[in-house]
Formats: sequence, structure tokens, C-alpha cells
Amino acid sequence: MNPSRCWKIAVLLLLALPLAAGCGRKGPVRPQRQPLPAAPEQLVLRQQGDQVLLSWSAPRANQDGSLLTDLAGFRILRMTYDPTEDCPDCRDTSVVLRQIDLEYLRETQFMAGRYFSTDTGLTAGQGYQYRIVPFNRWGQDGASVVERIALVAVPPAPEGLQAQGLNGQLQLTWAPVTNLPTGMELLGYNVYRRRPGRPFVTAPLNRAPLSEVGFEDRDAEPGITYLYAVRSLVRQQDREVESNLSRAVVATP
Repeated sequence: MNPSRCWKIAVLLLLALPLAAGCGRKGPVRPQRQPLPAAPEQLVLRQQGDQVLLSWSAPRANQDGSLLTDLAGFRILRMTYDPTEDCPDCRDTSVVLRQIDLEYLRETQFMAGRYFSTDTGLTAGQGYQYRIVPFNRWGQDGASVVERIALVAVPPAPEGLQAQGLNGQLQLTWAPVTNLPTGMELLGYNVYRRRPGRPFVTAPLNRAPLSEVGFEDRDAEPGITYLYAVRSLVRQQDREVESNLSRAVVATP
């Protein structure tokens, strides 16, 4: 073959390579050895009536010890199990309960460096296992953290909640809970507040459980409308359990 013709063919093949490569799927270039997030920290499960409140802290590093800079969110996986079984780990039937995007938390709240999310409509006597999986902006999953909780009977919620404005502050009162089932010890009450159209904040207004059936909200802003509700707090089977929220009242200081 003519050397000049061979050279022309080689040039044409080299020019065609970029075109062939460009026919593949396009997208962001992902590093081949991107470090993966470490597991979330301090996962805590708390029963509130017929729901479970999950709280955890984000990992601060990748699994290789490098600084975590591309955390994009979390996936919450849930598995139900029979608390009387000896081996709930023998068959993992976890399904994705919720995916949390850090740029748009929606049902999840972030306060004091911790994430809070609730799983509602659960059943007393049933066991629930939760797995929190972090993922980076490439969609790669990191290490997970797992905790279990078996729901116990729901304590009765307080009744007769009332709110009265006084000198720009709000005074709440309610009837004491006296009809506790056997095995429950009343520890006190927790007061929750929200603005119309917003969910109740996961943390109560009071710093410690209230032993009295009243609470004065000194942080309420005058002229702002709030909704208030109360939970009873009991000790049951060596752990603290809250009731469902009481009937909410609307008040404006």
C-alpha cells in the first residue's frame, strides 16, 4: 500500500476516535477512588405515642479518615421484626422509608447539630429496626448505623389543655394524668409548640420534664399565633416513653 495513503488512513482513524467516544452516556466525571462517608453518629430512637423519633449526627469524615466534604444526604431503611424472635438479623427485609436531601429536608428537622425524623402510625408490640445510610453527591453509599426498638403500650395523653394570655406571655394549664395502666410510672409532661402551617418542633419547650400541670411560655412573641400541645412522659419497661400529643390549642400572646 502506498505510504502516503496509509498515513491518510491513520489520520482519519485518529480523528474518528473522539466522535466514537462521544456517543456514550454523558454525565459528571466521577473520581475512580472517591472516599466513602463514614457511618452517622449517635443514632437514638425514642417512642412518642405510636411514632418513633429518630435523631442522629452526620459523619464528619470519610471511611479513610479524610475530611467529608461532599455529603449529600441520608437514606432511612426500616425493617419490622417480632421482638420475641431470637434472631431478627437472620433475614433482613429492610426497605427504604425515606430519602433525605440536605438541600431540601422536608419532613426532617435539623437542630443543634442533629437531624430529627419521625416514623408514624406504628404498632405497639412490634419491633422496628432502622438503618441510616449516608450518601455523597455521586450517589455512593457510605457506612451505616443501625438501632432497634420494640414499641410498648402508648401512655394516655393529657386532657383539658387551655391557654391564657397574661402580660404578653402565655400560661398553659391541663388536667393531671391519673389513669395510667399497670407498669407505667409518670415522670412528668413535655410542652410542644408550632406556628400555623408548620410541624411541631421535635424538642419540647421545657428543658426538663414538668412535674406541675402548667407552663408559662416566656419566649412567645407578642402578636404571633401559636399552637400548643402536651405529651405525658412515663417510665415503662426501664425506658422513657411519651404519649401522643394532646389536643392542640391556639393562642396569641
